[in-house]
Amino acid sequence: MIDKLYIKKSFIYNEFDEVENTYWFDFKQKKFLHNIDTFYYSVKFKNDFTNDSKDLSVKRFRRKFDAIGQEWEKLNDYSSGVSFFFDGLPGALNYKPFSYAGWYNICLECPELFDIFFAPKVPHSSDNGDSVTCECVVQIRSYMLWMYGVHIAYERSYEYVKSIADYFGLEIDFVQENRVDYCWHSNYLKNPEKFFSPENFYKMRVDRFKDALLHTSKKGSEDFEIDYLAIGKRSDKIFIRIYLKSKEVVEKGYKPWFFKVWLFNGLINRYDMYCYEYAFLKHSWKALDYGRLQYYAEFGRQKHYVEKCRRILTKKEDISPDSLHKLADLLTPPVNLIMNVEFQTMRKHTKTYELLPFFDNSSKGEGKRVYDYFDNWKLICDYLTSKVLRLVEPHEPGKNDSNKSRRDLCPFWKALRSCKLTDAFIPDDQKSLVRTYTRKLNSEVVKARAVKSAITYGIYTRGINSDDPLRDCIEALCMLNDNDVEDAIRFKTKKIRQFNSDELADTMKNAVKRSSNLMIIDKDTGDIIFNS
Repeated sequence: MIDKLYIKKSFIYNEFDEVENTYWFDFKQKKFLHNIDTFYYSVKFKNDFTNDSKDLSVKRFRRKFDAIGQEWEKLNDYSSGVSFFFDGLPGALNYKPFSYAGWYNICLECPELFDIFFAPKVPHSSDNGDSVTCECVVQIRSYMLWMYGVHIAYERSYEYVKSIADYFGLEIDFVQENRVDYCWHSNYLKNPEKFFSPENFYKMRVDRFKDALLHTSKKGSEDFEIDYLAIGKRSDKIFIRIYLKSKEVVEKGYKPWFFKVWLFNGLINRYDMYCYEYAFLKHSWKALDYGRLQYYAEFGRQKHYVEKCRRILTKKEDISPDSLHKLADLLTPPVNLIMNVEFQTMRKHTKTYELLPFFDNSSKGEGKRVYDYFDNWKLICDYLTSKVLRLVEPHEPGKNDSNKSRRDLCPFWKALRSCKLTDAFIPDDQKSLVRTYTRKLNSEVVKARAVKSAITYGIYTRGINSDDPLRDCIEALCMLNDNDVEDAIRFKTKKIRQFNSDELADTMKNAVKRSSNLMIIDKDTGDIIFNS
């Protein structure tokens, strides 16, 4: 959380009027946002899926996917999968050969939303009896969980599993949680480096873990920032990570929709989002300070500093990282950093939970366990943030107990535990805004990459030159031969399968400006090279 004092000290704040300051810099202080960020669930069939199975439905299932696998192998390297669809399936899925946890080598993908993994063969139990291994595992992706909420995400994905089971004559025995990640996004911490420094963190932590892994990265010439703090191992029953979520989104170049989610919920302001967008398009966390200068160059009122920012941004003036950060702090406020506290819980831990029957979910049939698990959401979070890990106030002689386990929670952890638990954060009327925003940012990244590739191609073909970049782009298109076009068609077919048609159903407004009436003609021969 950025102190309001730092905002008010910046040049840009004092140059704006009250309305502008409210528009750009207003946000909710000490805000937390909670959700389930990853959800895997397992499906067990009553049918015998062991190697020596005589079950006719299982044999039909194997034959079908053996045939699809052979079809995939016949396709060239441009294929991303084979379409899988039958009457009764809610929508087409992509088949992809994929190995998961040893047994699951069939993957049916619903792009951007979820993946369904099947194990065509499972091992016998340890006493050589019926298998105890679930034959199906479903992974619901982060985007679907944040956009639609965990209940709707589960139900929509399970519709596909149920349809596939009915199609092959498979009978579902039960459904259970497999892995659940609980996360808390927050702008609470003003100085994460101080809060999570080993000498401070170890005075506050109360848990049964033996150690913790702290990863830092260089900031300027003499400073550092905390990337993440890990407690436990990924293979453990519970794995805890506390890390800089906003940096992850910028550097990995995916999930830009989080910027909108954070803005909607007040974790960041419009100024923060402007700077994050700039860094995201550059694929660089270090570009955040340049984004702040870009902001001042666009909205600042002092001509001297506006010109200085423009010279730095256009590389006409060199500046060291330390001086860059100092100038950015002078002209603009610091950007709100979003930390994420995440508990990864595995089935070998959650199977020990005695779930309370808050509601009668007997009507849910084989999915009863999952709905009971959702109903116990708050109790599980309370348990994780109190019994598994909690942060307490550091010891102060005469003020609090010398026994760490009896001390009060520190303010940060109190606020985290008080966070409201809701199932979805994106109202229906705002989902289209998030989709459009995500498409816009991703398209800008791809456009920049395409232009740079065309320029590189021009240097390879025409040598070192000072031609207009537009010529590089046009010549790259004009050099396409029939084989290139055929390859491009196959590649486009591949990419279309990788996206969700519901999320990209129409043309983005103002995205196509000139291609509808564009023609490229060879001036020497009069041949039409391209005609839209």
